[in-house]
Amino acid sequence: MRKKIIKISFMVLVLIVCIGAVNAVVKLDSVSFDPAVIVAGDEVDITLNFHDEVFSSSDIAQNKDSTLSVYLETADTVSKEFLIITDATGSTNIGHLFAQGIWKKTFRVKVRNDAPASKYKLRARFQYMANDKPIGADKVEDFFINVKKEGIIISVANIVTSPATVRPGDDFVELTTYIENAGNKNAKSIEAFLSLPSEIEHSYTNNNRLWVGKLNANESKKATFFINVDEDAASKKYDLNLAFNYMDLDDNKYSKKVAIPFLVKERPNIEVVDVKGEGKAGSKITLEVTLKNTGTEDAEAVDARLITQSSQPFSFDSRSNYIGELKPGETGKAVFKVKTDKDAEFKEHFLKMLIRAKGDSDKGDENIYTFNRRATINVNGKKTNPITGMFVGIGIVLAIVIIGLVIFKIAKRKKK
Repeated sequence: MRKKIIKISFMVLVLIVCIGAVNAVVKLDSVSFDPAVIVAGDEVDITLNFHDEVFSSSDIAQNKDSTLSVYLETADTVSKEFLIITDATGSTNIGHLFAQGIWKKTFRVKVRNDAPASKYKLRARFQYMANDKPIGADKVEDFFINVKKEGIIISVANIVTSPATVRPGDDFVELTTYIENAGNKNAKSIEAFLSLPSEIEHSYTNNNRLWVGKLNANESKKATFFINVDEDAASKKYDLNLAFNYMDLDDNKYSKKVAIPFLVKERPNIEVVDVKGEGKAGSKITLEVTLKNTGTEDAEAVDARLITQSSQPFSFDSRSNYIGELKPGETGKAVFKVKTDKDAEFKEHFLKMLIRAKGDSDKGDENIYTFNRRATINVNGKKTNPITGMFVGIGIVLAIVIIGLVIFKIAKRKKK
């Protein structure tokens, strides 16, 4: 029994020594990369250089059936997201290690095109094997792969508008962007989609999508959109969203969104807020139109002009009326003398009004703005001719006189 216990104890001691030797024998000396400077999208050959550190006549290395397997793995979730290990077992198995041997093994890793520049952790795992079974515990060595530059970087390099200063009410504004690939890998099948806020719309149907095609590294291409700015749009900076769909040369698909700043400057806006004007057909009517600057900028040299169709029964002493300057929120009145034809229909008539105003010169706005508005004139009857009225009055008086004389004569006859 004593011999059996001694034998078992000796075997356990030998096993502990061997396991300790296995955990300590492999040492990673260095790691080399090809290419040496790595950018996103690269396929990288990673070569591990290592050696056996401690071997003796009693070590496992003397076991001719023992081999060493080496595996490459990602060491954290970030590395797992952006690195694809295409060859985890590397070049041909190392086989049996001889004492003081120096060895190397090469693996292949694909860096995703959208991987940001960073250091990514990888793990080399060493495991002794005998008869296809692991001997002892494995040993791990961590190291980093340094991605120095991004692969494909789609961005907007420049923004130009025509007109250069955009204001509310501007239509067919030409928005030109320069789309570039600032990365180190080529991109293909690039298409851009422009999304607009509610105050801005595309000038043409389906003008929100542009095909860019292929962009090589450090290349740019021009993309132009046409947009309309609502007349009531607030004067501020808007974010126009430009979304890209594209592929790398390995047909991997990517998408990206970029916000384009779009500035809408201040401008005046003249509205008709009140109209007073009614009278008889054949008379002269005073038409009073109250105007208000509802914009965010001073309006200088405001002038209102009435425009009628040839079929409308009106004429004017003067078609235009000068109001002058209107500050934001301020009102002014335009007064017109309108001659109404005697055969004008009894109803409300709508007149077109063209208003012109100059921008605020103190803010460098030298634009001339025009506003198409309208005013109304209510013809509610027909004017009586004074001469006709006089004759009618005389006739009535004569009729009364005649009737009186007749009554007087009849009364006189009855007395006789």
